Amino acid sequence: MAAPKTIELGSVLITGGCGFLGSHVVNQLLNFPSEASTGSGSGSEKDRMIQSPVRKPTGEPDTRFAVPPLAGRYPAYKNTKVSVLDLRTAHNRYPGADYYEADIMSIEQLLEVFRKLLYRINVDGTKNLLEVAGGMKGEWGGVCKAFVYTSSSSVVHDCHSDLIRADERWPLITGELQHEYYTETKAQAETLVLDFNKTSPTGMLTTAIRPAGIHGERDTTLTKGLTDHARKSSPFVLRFQLGENDNLFDFTYAGNVAYAHMLAAQCLLATFKRLESSAAAPLDHERVDGEAFNVTNDSPVYFWDMARSVWALMDKIVEPEKAIVLPEGALTVIGGLLEMVFGLFGKKPRMSRREVRFSCMTRYYSCEKAKVRMGYVPVVPLEEGVVRSVGTVLERDQGVEAKKAL
Repeated sequence: MAAPKTIELGSVLITGGCGFLGSHVVNQLLNFPSEASTGSGSGSEKDRMIQSPVRKPTGEPDTRFAVPPLAGRYPAYKNTKVSVLDLRTAHNRYPGADYYEADIMSIEQLLEVFRKLLYRINVDGTKNLLEVAGGMKGEWGGVCKAFVYTSSSSVVHDCHSDLIRADERWPLITGELQHEYYTETKAQAETLVLDFNKTSPTGMLTTAIRPAGIHGERDTTLTKGLTDHARKSSPFVLRFQLGENDNLFDFTYAGNVAYAHMLAAQCLLATFKRLESSAAAPLDHERVDGEAFNVTNDSPVYFWDMARSVWALMDKIVEPEKAIVLPEGALTVIGGLLEMVFGLFGKKPRMSRREVRFSCMTRYYSCEKAKVRMGYVPVVPLEEGVVRSVGTVLERDQGVEAKKAL
C-alpha cells in the first residue's frame, strides 16, 4: 500500500509532546515548521536540500550534514488541530500548536521510590488517560475516537537474550523473567491499552506502537551516549570493541516512528467510521484496533558499525580491522567485579554487565505487520537518520562554544 499524500486527523492531543519523540510527532503534524527558512538551492521540493547546521573550522557549512527536506516525503496534514500536553512546555515548541502545561505529579510523588514513580507514570498515568479519553471520567465522552499508545519493542524481550526478527506473536515478558522494570511497566500499560479497545462507553479504538532503538534530532539517549563517549575517549580507547560485532541491532529514525503513529491514528479513525455506519469491521488480518505493531527502519546493522558511523561524522574514524576485540565472557566477569567494588562506595562503574550484554546481543524485529496493515514504510533511511541525529548534537555543541567565546 502506497503512503497517502494527505492525512486528516481532526483534533489531536499529544501527551509528552515537548519530549524527544513527542516533538517529532508535533513537527510532523504541523508539516515541519522545523524546516522553515532552512532550505538552500533551487529546483523542485524533492531536489531542495536543507542547509548543513554544522560548520567546519573555516566557518563553511559541512556538506556531510546537508539533508533532503522531510516535507514532501512524509504525508501532508490538513484540517488537523494540534494540542500538546506536557509537564514543561519551554523546549521543542513549534508555531501552530496549542501548548498546555500539566502538573502531572506533585513534589511528594517525585520523591517516591523510583520503581513506584515509573509505575505511577507508565501504568497509572496510562490508565487515567484511557478513562478520560474513553469518556469514563471528565467531559471527553464521545470526543476521542482513537488512542495510539507509544509502547516499546522491549516488551517481548528480557533485555538479556538474543532476539532474531521477533514479531508481534512473541509473548510479553513480565514478572521474574523481565530484567528491566521500566519495560515491565510498559508491558503492563500496553496490555491496559489493548484491552481497553472498544470497551469504553464511546467505543474508543486503541492500538500500540512498539519502536525499536529510536534516534534522531534532539536525541538525548542513543546519539548522546555515543557522541559523549567519542568526546571523552582517546583514539586508542575508541578502538576497543565489546564482542565480535556479529550482532545485528535495530535502530529507528524518530520521524519514521512518528509517521507510524499517524498511520495508526488514520486506520483507527477509518475503522471507527465503518463501525459507526454499521459497515463490516476489518477482517482479523486487516485489523489495527486492539493490536500492537513493531516499528523499525527495517534495516538492522551490526552494533559497532552504528557506533563507528556516528564517530566518523565527528572525524573520529575507527577502521574495523584495527578494532581491539574484547570477549564478552571475560568482560561480563570484569563488569560484575566492578559493580561489586563500586557498589561498596555507592557508585556505578562506567562498564557493567548490563552494558556488556547490550553491546553484544542480537536484537532486531520484523515490522512486516505494520507495513501490511498500516502501509508503513521507513521514509528516512538509517544513514540519513544518523546524519540528522549527529548533526543536531554538533550544531548544539558549536553554539555552546560560540557563547563561551563571547
